[in-house]
Amino acid sequence: MKKLLLALLASAFVFASASTFAFTAAEKAEKLALIKQIKSEGGTVFAMLPKNVVGPFFKIAEKGCLDAAEKLGVHCIYYGSTYGNMRFQQKDLLSLIEAGVDGIAVSGVRKGFLAETVGDKLRAWGKPIVSFDSLLSTDISLAYIGTNNYLLGRALGTEVRKLRPQGGTFCIQAERPDSPNHQVRIGGIMDGLTKDGTETAKWKNLSGCPLHQMGDYERATAQMLRTIDRYNVEVFMSTGGGSQFLPALYRKTMAPFKDNIKTGKLLFANVDTLPAQLQHLREGISTVNVGQRPYEMGWWAIEVLKLITDGEAYPMVINTGLTFCTKETVETCTSFNKAVE
Repeated sequence: MKKLLLALLASAFVFASASTFAFTAAEKAEKLALIKQIKSEGGTVFAMLPKNVVGPFFKIAEKGCLDAAEKLGVHCIYYGSTYGNMRFQQKDLLSLIEAGVDGIAVSGVRKGFLAETVGDKLRAWGKPIVSFDSLLSTDISLAYIGTNNYLLGRALGTEVRKLRPQGGTFCIQAERPDSPNHQVRIGGIMDGLTKDGTETAKWKNLSGCPLHQMGDYERATAQMLRTIDRYNVEVFMSTGGGSQFLPALYRKTMAPFKDNIKTGKLLFANVDTLPAQLQHLREGISTVNVGQRPYEMGWWAIEVLKLITDGEAYPMVINTGLTFCTKETVETCTSFNKAVE
């Protein structure tokens, strides 16, 4: 199995390397120059600053941002770093402010960090900041657009409990120990899985779990493989797409376990229902996915920034809802995600 793991990780390099240089320094400079040009011409420009710019979840949010901006007659600039690093995000945020944006939607890498380190500067800036996907401290963020993360986790745990009422050994994989949205999801998963703590005797948490993959999809895959192959975990749950965001590697990794997934001996339950993840359901290498609506997050982030900028009333929280997908419902379960009224 060690040889198999090494081979899989080696093949992952091909997929990871394609995204490693997603935004070069020159490309980031071009985006900042574009912001300055738009402002010099009298335009309104809002920025979207995700945890990282390469994740497929955030790329869908970008599409929502761009579509809303076109409708509203403003501009959306998608900007950030390849890796989900709080200090990179701080630097990117300050670069956007210096370039002259009219407002920023941020998916915070770590709750509290921006408020603690540059909070005074952000408040003095005086233009709107909203959070999407992951919360920022409310003293710098005027609104939150995204998922109710507790309900997301609870929904995933509940689906697993329905599929495996007898319980079993489980492991949860999360992103980072200091990522606010993922940590809230873990609490929700546990409440859903154990029916608010009334069925804890049925479930055994594998020692060392939850695991944290730190936004590294190769690491996520290695953790998943080790957990199910070496430690024989029966239910593997992820608070995000993780290994499923490297489709070819995930497919190769899961191939030996396909029969066990089909019979229900192994359950794989993941957050998010992006196109690659839906394909995994079709192929029978995932059991259930409970997803978010990143397109709507991008759309409403711009809507709210525009309302605040125009001095209009605006919602402080927009819950963008959930999607529930299995192999049986995969063709229709996300159909309502494709448009926003």
